[in-house]
Amino acid sequence: MAERYYYSIASGSTGNCGLYVAGGAAILIDLGVSLRKITAALTAVGLGLDDLSAVLLTHEHIDHVKGLPMFLKKAGAPVFASRGTAEALAQKEPLCRDRLNVFESGEAFWVRDVDVETFETPHDAADSVGYILSHGESRFGFATDLGFVPRDVADRLRGCGTVVLESNHDPHMLQAGPYPYPLKMRVAGPAGHLSNPDCAAFAADLVKNGTRTLILAHLSEKNNIPELAFQQTRAALRGLPACAVHIAPRERMEEPVLFGEEEACSLSG
Repeated sequence: MAERYYYSIASGSTGNCGLYVAGGAAILIDLGVSLRKITAALTAVGLGLDDLSAVLLTHEHIDHVKGLPMFLKKAGAPVFASRGTAEALAQKEPLCRDRLNVFESGEAFWVRDVDVETFETPHDAADSVGYILSHGESRFGFATDLGFVPRDVADRLRGCGTVVLESNHDPHMLQAGPYPYPLKMRVAGPAGHLSNPDCAAFAADLVKNGTRTLILAHLSEKNNIPELAFQQTRAALRGLPACAVHIAPRERMEEPVLFGEEEACSLSG
């Protein structure tokens, strides 16, 4: 496989998990699907559980940690979580009390030769975080499950060559959709999920500041359409420097996204 790539294993309200590979490190971000699905996806790119360097958890919601208990039983890679996330998980899963590597939000640490920066994200979870992974000159940003983009998050993500960014819902589809009113308010609120227009606006900011590959993630199954999310972001990028835009599909991608890839935009997973 290529030296540096991102491979989305699952993305959306039913489960989230992605693989970051750079240099000698292979890092999973979230474990929101079964260990069987994770293992199958790793096999597809020539890896196994024993090849993993670490797992980074964003928060404790089930669509991000569904596979965690079995992973802790079957795999040996260290699992990192913010303090609030670790405490929330320990209340439900006894294994988490001793097996999680706990960090404070905003803290940085190393996984092999990858520098991992953490930052707080506005989401209705105990201690939700995003990540920036740096290897050499390559900076990779990951920010999903955020109701809006705070200044601190924007400042951290600017300059990342590749960014995984939430494009969760279309506001009109959300309001006209089947969700009960309180859930609609939660999703659209400041501790909910990023809308397509808000994603598109921030995507333009990122591209002006050096991002050349965008992966739109955590699309709602009921309140979004991949083509709509893609078109809104592409429209916002019109006239800006070239940037490849990809959609993270509900199931795993057909091929990994290479860092620095600037070919024609793609809707395919």
